[in-house]
Amino acid sequence: MTQPLKVALLALNAPGYQSLALGYLRAYAQADRRLAGRVAFQTLDLSSDDDAWWIAYRIIGLAPDVLGVSVYCWSARAVYDVCRIVKRALPDVRIVLGGPEVGPVAADVLEAHPEIDAIVRGEGEEAFADVLDLARRDKPFSRADGVTGRDAAGHPQAAPDRALIADLDSIPSPYLTGVIEPTEGTAYIETYRGCPHRCAYCFEGKGYGRIRSFSRERVEAEIAHLVGEAGLKSFSFIDSVFNLTSERLAWLAEALAPHAARGVRLHTVEVDIERVDDEAAALLARAGVESVETGPQSIGAEALATCHRAFDRERFSMGIGALKRHGVSVECDLIAGLPGDSADGFLEGVAFCLALDPGKIQSSTLHVLPGTELYERASELGLSFDPEPPHEIIATTDIGFADLRRVEALSVYIARQYAARLTGA
Repeated sequence: MTQPLKVALLALNAPGYQSLALGYLRAYAQADRRLAGRVAFQTLDLSSDDDAWWIAYRIIGLAPDVLGVSVYCWSARAVYDVCRIVKRALPDVRIVLGGPEVGPVAADVLEAHPEIDAIVRGEGEEAFADVLDLARRDKPFSRADGVTGRDAAGHPQAAPDRALIADLDSIPSPYLTGVIEPTEGTAYIETYRGCPHRCAYCFEGKGYGRIRSFSRERVEAEIAHLVGEAGLKSFSFIDSVFNLTSERLAWLAEALAPHAARGVRLHTVEVDIERVDDEAAALLARAGVESVETGPQSIGAEALATCHRAFDRERFSMGIGALKRHGVSVECDLIAGLPGDSADGFLEGVAFCLALDPGKIQSSTLHVLPGTELYERASELGLSFDPEPPHEIIATTDIGFADLRRVEALSVYIARQYAARLTGA
């Protein structure tokens, strides 16, 4: 009897978290009739803080035929180190990467990293299942749509793009199938894919022409599983906008309210704050939402226009007020280094958020991510950034290196002082 193809799936997550993306990949592949009984999986959900040599040791001990890795900007450097070590130890392993860090620049990644055999571009479930079927039959990966593999000479060879999955329910639930064992505070549910916004610095809505949703029955079954069989008291949603529509928010509040009444809480969901009034705030509170995350990212007119973001100062302020009245904390996010923002302009945004007393203020530095509009227009916009992941901005035409580092340090200090005042520390 032919031995099953041994597949190791690796994600380097924030400490304590599991990869929902790997859960989807494995659940979909395990349900594929071509692979049933022919593929054996092992998932390694490890931490981005782990040493690359130790991670490689774990993988090498499994002796996989195929190593699939989910890659993000914060994990890419470690992933490349791991892949290089693993390939040296296991020359016959076929290494396949996917994720927003590598998909948009697949050919470049393959040129730079000879140890990598293929890149899955975009949505991965169908494409990765095809890759495993090709691996099992020892066929070139570039035969799978949505995959960039290598030709006989080792050069990148891209197959045509793959259409998006029309019926998201065709992807088995990682939770309901037992692929993922959820843990307290680290489980996430996804109710749709795509984003209604097209922010120039973000990859979330790139390549998705429309919002595609999981069925209400599927989402409610996952909620029931997390709070019932798994017994969780805290989890969250990874939807780009939790209050996507008023109807959807009302449905989620109705589905979550009985669990919230028993003490189940949602930690930090993302919302369009300018669409939150007292009615929406009441629904969020009824759903058990403890805190929300929102912009403004910037309040500067030029930066907002360049990044295609709307901002209504009055409605933003009213949204925060409504949430505070209903006991929901707000985290205001700001990005330093956006094109069009000076140091003073960024600090004006910090002052604006402080004046609203939202609950938490968080600032980050711009990362010019592959596949985003800012990445594609970097030269035109005068953005100097590190070409190596995580692609942090170095300077712009509006703010130099030294001033950018100063506002980073100052904003962290302000955020800590604000948090200490609220907690009484």
